[in-house]
Amino acid sequence: MPLQRFRQHPYITALIGVFAAVVLLFLISLLGIILFSESLLRFIVEKKGSDFIGREISINGPANVDWHWGYTHIHAEKLSLKNDALFKDPDMVKIERIDLDFKPLQLLRGKVDISEIKIVAPEIFLERKSKESANWHFPKLFGAEPVDVAAPDNRYEIPIIDHLTITKGHIVFNDAIKKINLDMELDSIDATNDKAADKRADRGYVLSGKGKLQGQDFRIEASGGSLEALRDYSIPFPLRFKLEMGETKVLIDGKFQDPVKLEGVDAVLKIEGESLADIFYLTAIPLPPTPHYTLEGQLTKTGNIWAYRNFKGLVGSSDLSGNLSYDVGGTRGFLTAELTSNVLDAADLGGFIGLSPDTEKSESTKLIPDVPLARERLLATDLDIRLNAAQIEAPNLPFKGMDVRFDLRNGLLKLNPLNLVLADGTVDGSIEIDANPEVPPMTMNLNVRQLNLSQFFKGTRFEATTDGLFGGKVALAGAGASLADVLATSNGELTLIMSGGEISQLLIEASDLDIGQAVPLFFGKDKATRINCGVLHFDVKDGLLASEVFVLDTNDSLLVGDVNINLKDEAIKARLDAKPKDNSLLSLQIPLTIGGTLKDPSVGLDREKTANRSAVAIALGTLITPFASLLAFVEKGDAPNTDCRALIQGVSQP
Repeated sequence: MPLQRFRQHPYITALIGVFAAVVLLFLISLLGIILFSESLLRFIVEKKGSDFIGREISINGPANVDWHWGYTHIHAEKLSLKNDALFKDPDMVKIERIDLDFKPLQLLRGKVDISEIKIVAPEIFLERKSKESANWHFPKLFGAEPVDVAAPDNRYEIPIIDHLTITKGHIVFNDAIKKINLDMELDSIDATNDKAADKRADRGYVLSGKGKLQGQDFRIEASGGSLEALRDYSIPFPLRFKLEMGETKVLIDGKFQDPVKLEGVDAVLKIEGESLADIFYLTAIPLPPTPHYTLEGQLTKTGNIWAYRNFKGLVGSSDLSGNLSYDVGGTRGFLTAELTSNVLDAADLGGFIGLSPDTEKSESTKLIPDVPLARERLLATDLDIRLNAAQIEAPNLPFKGMDVRFDLRNGLLKLNPLNLVLADGTVDGSIEIDANPEVPPMTMNLNVRQLNLSQFFKGTRFEATTDGLFGGKVALAGAGASLADVLATSNGELTLIMSGGEISQLLIEASDLDIGQAVPLFFGKDKATRINCGVLHFDVKDGLLASEVFVLDTNDSLLVGDVNINLKDEAIKARLDAKPKDNSLLSLQIPLTIGGTLKDPSVGLDREKTANRSAVAIALGTLITPFASLLAFVEKGDAPNTDCRALIQGVSQP
């Protein structure tokens, strides 16, 4: 087809006309940008931008455009985005200065290609009062329904940026739903589009900042790959993140498939600090106070679930390992964990029962821990933790192992099942604490099964002559802000039962102050006397523990007692009386008394009985002979055997 005929073809002619019109329109627009750039910039930003998002945007300082074919430089000062009218801060975003270089010819290809952005002193205020009220909700953009803080649907929506610098930034984020309060000074962000930086030690992205999170001072440093890797899903983004909050130090080093949304995480997580309880400020997970700890494992994230896999480390002198996951998808977080320890130091467990990690340094005059329960922490999240310890180191206590589940749902904490292995037997049952009321109620139902008496005398001269199994139950209910408060208001019962076994005869004779039989045993070889039965049953009312039955029946003697313990002030008032079953010379038959407190008890003799015996001895010595005074201490052994079956059945009834 000749060229002229080609040009005269109606479709080709129309196409050329349209193309010419587009080129002419572009040239006219380009001329307008060059001649009226500042006015046009303000019009686009303030008028069109405000209409687009439904909230006022303004440039309150100088603004100009420096036009070049290769790049165009935009400079603007004192930009602001108005806040929602329901919030106190007048502006949601304020920026002191922006300098931006972009490649105008790339716009013809439908791309926004920015050579460099420099942002100085940006201030961002994000706030959510309720699910229906958040200042980042823009109805014109997202519709009538409020949305959560969200990243773009994909990284390709992020413009091409070769170099980004942000200095002197300030970010405030307050979320009343998740109870997050962040106030951060962003010292700097420096990011490049150098793909080679992904493989270099210097990285292409660097961030540093400091501030307060949940009222705690913190500092962060982060470095990562290039801005190109940030945009491209096919390139895992390398990220190294370091956070310090007080003595807590967190290091994350690995790769993120999508660092904007924090998805596809596969990184090493190292964390250490003075107490696991401090993790609450970062995660809202209510862990107890502990000694210094160090942990290392693999951090992953799928959807809303963070996981910490195959971690191991030390808490105090105890080894700890396991797996945990934390679901952050709901209003309340939910933590699940399986934890194991080969050797667990009982001192490191103190926080689980209300003890401070430095209990051994405590100068408190009381034995029962009075560390307040952190109600707000128990109400912040839910958890399901299983802890298994193969061996427990507990000086002076016959602990051997432990298996316990901590189940916390909506402020109700259950330790169920609770299994402790000690003295060749077990203590099992459940404990419940409800953190919802201002004064939390607590119930304790424990069963003592087949504990070996000899284990409680391990390391003493009485170990070889003491044997036998005992059991019982503890059922208490009280209310208070600490374990001490709960026990001080508790009601219930405590029972211990023993049938069969042996006990050191020296212990029994000493309790009877039988000088005639105790002295040879003390200087010679101790003997064992058979235990027919032992029954200790206490009734607990309003924190006062009073013995209804206190009997230890042996072949040698019958030991009975009257014991009262006031759990409010831990005062003890007890009287133990041993009656021999055989004729005994020099048996003073003077009951022992126990006073003082649980932490500092004192043992003495019944003063009234001592005075009576002395008076009899003096009288006999005066009227007869000096040797006749010994008759006052000759005791006829006629104590009856206890009806053990009836006694045990009596206290075993519900």
